[in-house]
Amino acid sequence: MTRGVRQGYHPAMRIPELLLPCGDMESLETALLYGADAVYLGADGPNLRAGAAGFSGPNLDSACTLARAAGVRVYVCLNASPREQDMPLVRQGLEQAVEAGADGLIVADPGVARLAMRHAPRIPLHISTQANTRNAEALAFWRDMGAVRANLARECSAAEVAALARARDAHLPGFGLEIFVHGAQCTALSGRCQLSAHMVERAVNQPGRTASMGACAHPCRYEYRLRAVVEERKRQGHDAWEVLERWTDDADAPGQAPWTQYFAPQDLCLLWQTPWLARLGLDALKVEGRTRSSAYLAVTADAWRYALDSLAAGAFRPREALSELRHAATRPLTAGLFGADARRPIPGLDRLSPRRPPMLRVLARAGADDAWAVELKGSLDTRRSEGLTIIEPGLSRPVLPPGSFHLEHGPDSATPGLPAQMGHPGMRAVLRAAHPALRPGIFAR
Repeated sequence: MTRGVRQGYHPAMRIPELLLPCGDMESLETALLYGADAVYLGADGPNLRAGAAGFSGPNLDSACTLARAAGVRVYVCLNASPREQDMPLVRQGLEQAVEAGADGLIVADPGVARLAMRHAPRIPLHISTQANTRNAEALAFWRDMGAVRANLARECSAAEVAALARARDAHLPGFGLEIFVHGAQCTALSGRCQLSAHMVERAVNQPGRTASMGACAHPCRYEYRLRAVVEERKRQGHDAWEVLERWTDDADAPGQAPWTQYFAPQDLCLLWQTPWLARLGLDALKVEGRTRSSAYLAVTADAWRYALDSLAAGAFRPREALSELRHAATRPLTAGLFGADARRPIPGLDRLSPRRPPMLRVLARAGADDAWAVELKGSLDTRRSEGLTIIEPGLSRPVLPPGSFHLEHGPDSATPGLPAQMGHPGMRAVLRAAHPALRPGIFAR
């Protein structure tokens, strides 16, 4: 059955498209393997993840060709807020998208949207969440500008999303709606933040690390502590007293408060709301993370693909998906502004069990049937009692017991073929193991 159009247990429900982030070719390959219906990525033009490697020139052509062969759509991001001097790059990005045969353009700026309609009229126009769309008139405005879909503002509550879906059905039939359902949140209004540019040094006449151009340094995730200095009027410039935050009643504790991420938002996860979102008729559920690792993407994509497939089969299983998502979560998962309490952790998530993120990625066969070239993503002790768990698509997790696998130094090392009890991040090695789930692109932990 074609992804994105499967009918579920509710007669009016349409399974939304799973839209996954890709920051580089490895992430793209991971998204295709672990269940994307569509992917979004950056080309040469200004987009909101300047820190991601992106896809420029021939790389974008290759990405679109690879995705097309897998039946997956590619949306190119040009969703920054460019200045006048950035517009040549916008035109360059549009040309690349046209040449590569992209399936959609994601924009936020009206000027970029106007250029897209002139220079890439055959590519469907999607409106980014950066446009902060929160009312039906804004949806109609973007429709009149030639757009076919809009990603609603991240600040929308569940009631607002429902109202916009009803308004779309009544007045804008056929216009697509999508929302972010998983990933990092922003303390600013749909990412319109200048705190990064203010705190990070920049060259004269340069925008610096500004969020609106995709170069946010994420100062909301920096660690801070409260400190105040008191001056005496006649001795200005000389500290009379320093006032420190009292953070504990323990008399033996150090006087200074610890460094704390005061402003850091928790991560978003709307897995429990998936059936409701499907019944609303949303066209796509979007996962954040173009600068995240391919290992993170593998786990997150597989969990969301499993949740949507179980919903399509009429047996929604959110707890099984959540049990896997905790291995990718580095911050608490909440419903964000979608729910009544933005800080309340979502139910069904075991926050006490240890995280087990992916430790290696299979690259290719290495000669013999049981030999696989791998890249280590984390530290791996082959002697550990839990063995090695293969992250097989479909939330299948076969385990290689201790003794059934081992690592060898790779052919590029000084000691090729030498057994290695410990693997370290970035290490290229050979995994000796025999299992039908092993193949290029597969992760294991």
